[in-house]
Amino acid sequence: ELVSNLEKRVSERTTTLERRAVQLQAAAEVGHAITTIRSLDELLSQVTQLISDRFGFYHAGIFLVDQTSEFAVLQASNSEGGKRMLEKGHRLKVGEVGIVGHATAQREARIALDVGQDATYFDNPDLPETRSEIALPLIVRNELLGALDVQSKQEAAFSSDDISVLQVLANQVAVAIQNARSFTQLQDALDTSRRAYGEISQAGWETLLSMETDWGYRYSRR
Repeated sequence: ELVSNLEKRVSERTTTLERRAVQLQAAAEVGHAITTIRSLDELLSQVTQLISDRFGFYHAGIFLVDQTSEFAVLQASNSEGGKRMLEKGHRLKVGEVGIVGHATAQREARIALDVGQDATYFDNPDLPETRSEIALPLIVRNELLGALDVQSKQEAAFSSDDISVLQVLANQVAVAIQNARSFTQLQDALDTSRRAYGEISQAGWETLLSMETDWGYRYSRR
């Protein structure tokens, strides 16, 4: 019995270590994506797919708050249900609807280990198999950007290690979103400057040409 218990503990510990290694690998891959992908849409889509593949959760979604901070709008998802939600422009009211609404309003992680017992949970017909859910706010320099939402088909699917690593990923995603937005704004500013310079240059040449005198030659025998 002692040997059996020891073998069971070793097996559980090995499984935990393997899962931890997978989680750290996922964090590293997200970090790599952050440094190499400039397109925000492509980045968010890849992050949701990585989280689903590496952690084994059937749904991952990233919400961004709108300009009024009234709604959290779904921007990327890996699951089939999530893709249907994207097509419908799925959004949740901040502070009022669902786990995501709570996480974005309170700026703190919200976990439902049993969605059937959690009054905050939003029963989504596009994700009927959800049994547990976690939403983590995306915050950079005290600015709320949105939330990372992860759902599982199993009850109590999120261990303390899962929560810690997902929070690290959420922090990385928040920085990536901010960087992508800054890059886009810089690119837009450069394009505007180039267009303005081109227009000024063209106007200058047109003015110069309009002022130019026609030159020619006159022949004389003297």
